[in-house]
Amino acid sequence: MEDRMNMRKIGSVIMLAFLVLPLASKDKFVQSKWTAAPIQLDAQTSEWTPEEMIADDSLGAKYAVRNDAGYLYLLLSLDDPQYQSSVDQTGITFWINGEMKNKKIHGLHFYKKAVTADQLIQKMESEGQSVTEEQKAKLKTQPQYQIYACDVVNKKGEAVPHPGLAGNGTFRMAQIQKSKVYEFVFPLGLLDDPEGKLKIDPAKPFKFGVEWGGTTEEMKRALAAKLGDRGVQASGAGASEDYKGENDFRAPGGELSSMRRGLKKQYSFWVEMQVAPKQ
Repeated sequence: MEDRMNMRKIGSVIMLAFLVLPLASKDKFVQSKWTAAPIQLDAQTSEWTPEEMIADDSLGAKYAVRNDAGYLYLLLSLDDPQYQSSVDQTGITFWINGEMKNKKIHGLHFYKKAVTADQLIQKMESEGQSVTEEQKAKLKTQPQYQIYACDVVNKKGEAVPHPGLAGNGTFRMAQIQKSKVYEFVFPLGLLDDPEGKLKIDPAKPFKFGVEWGGTTEEMKRALAAKLGDRGVQASGAGASEDYKGENDFRAPGGELSSMRRGLKKQYSFWVEMQVAPKQ
């Protein structure tokens, strides 16, 4: 009887291992393709072939990567509207790890940013563009502009300088039928740790993470302020007898429950990547 029970246990362990093994599959390996000419940054797919697109069916995403001697180019297409809206709110962060771990060390955060006319002029001049007084006057007729921004960030998502590199990269996005297409470019030097502790060897693969969605600190503060205002209004109205359940901000714990519902889901995936050698 004991032998039978032991055999059943062994059989159960083998079956469990058989079921778990497929879930422990390695991240996809992505070999960047060499490009002889820079990619035109317009969020169009005409320069990218269907054969080089890699699919992540779990997120309805397709992506492809190219590089030349100085820059890495990445195309990302999202089909699902819920993922598209998350990107609109939080931007996209690429995480780089040369230790071959799915762990954040430093990243590049791409997002749309509102700036004043003066800030836009300053940015243009810092990038080497010549802006005439006439052009400045014309720009200042509009109080605010949306620019495509990129920050180097540490593992906490805080913007940090990257020594020796003036430009951080940029991107463009476009709606193509039901898909939202994003096209990115950034200097290969940004793959190196900004603290100088870890350099990416172009001849070796590294881990590359793609993350979007979730709730930014700014979104959390805005949600907390909104809940606080509604709480003040409710307390001014008095009366706990009007309590209508946990959705009512006057309810004990109602604020916490509402904040949880206001937090957005975060999406991410990791791949093993290697840049193409110079040809």
